[in-house]
Amino acid sequence: MLGCNTLTTALVDRVDERVPRNHDGVILGAAERSFGDPLSPNAVLFVHGYAGAGDNFNRLPQQFAHAGWFVRVMRLPGHGTSPRDMEKVTADELLEAVRSEVAELREEHERIVLVGHSMGGALCTLAAAETPVDGLILGGAYFGITDRWYYILSGETWTRFSSKLMRWVYKGHLFTQVNDDSAKPNITSYTWLPTKAGLTLIEIGRRASAPTVLERVKCTVLMFHAPGDIAASSQAAENAFGMMGSKDKELVWLEKSNHHVFWDYDHEVIERRVSDYVGLFAQSEETLNLPNLDSDCGV
Repeated sequence: MLGCNTLTTALVDRVDERVPRNHDGVILGAAERSFGDPLSPNAVLFVHGYAGAGDNFNRLPQQFAHAGWFVRVMRLPGHGTSPRDMEKVTADELLEAVRSEVAELREEHERIVLVGHSMGGALCTLAAAETPVDGLILGGAYFGITDRWYYILSGETWTRFSSKLMRWVYKGHLFTQVNDDSAKPNITSYTWLPTKAGLTLIEIGRRASAPTVLERVKCTVLMFHAPGDIAASSQAAENAFGMMGSKDKELVWLEKSNHHVFWDYDHEVIERRVSDYVGLFAQSEETLNLPNLDSDCGV
């Protein structure tokens, strides 16, 4: 097994060297971004998922900017650079990075909404339970691994077991969980994943799904999830949603989608529902109006 891991590590490094990057060494599509109106009272923070990147949100960041919001798309530690960096990052470091982003936005803006995908949804939930925010939008949020009948054991058990035997697992576009195959080239992610990072993912999901955490989420919640999500358990997400302490929350099921809901067949459903959601904030702000999405909203 040691020899196999040595060979796989060499392959990981070879693939990693060929990935297109910007001048800062960040993979294209993964760089952090800030845009929109910096003087707006409203700010939104986008937090991507496990091994993902900021472009995983499709047109949604631009939608907020067009509505007059200040938009921040962060890059989580260990992401957008090299799988070797992801292997070293801890759950505490990931959560602290989100906390720091929220604190910075709070200094300049009156209202803050968090948008999280997959693991980013769990991180946003943890942040919302700790710090007062005004809204939480979750897409394919991770509160547990989807179990399949042929797994025999739980996904978490297999992840823990594999981390003791293998250092890397292959992902690539072949295993990008989106039903619309045409969207796969638009979804930035690592080709190889360190199995150790899977343990970090499980820890974040464990923390975010704790009832004592969920009952402290008091802001408005808009959750999107696909019943057929083969990565983030729809049952775990529904359970978490039910335990959230918010009195104003909605769960929207996306029947035609998989895990990458912002790029999948139901992405326009998300955009319409978010448009209505953003409009609630605009009702008390005469300067905020949400126009229809134009063709230049693409990432």
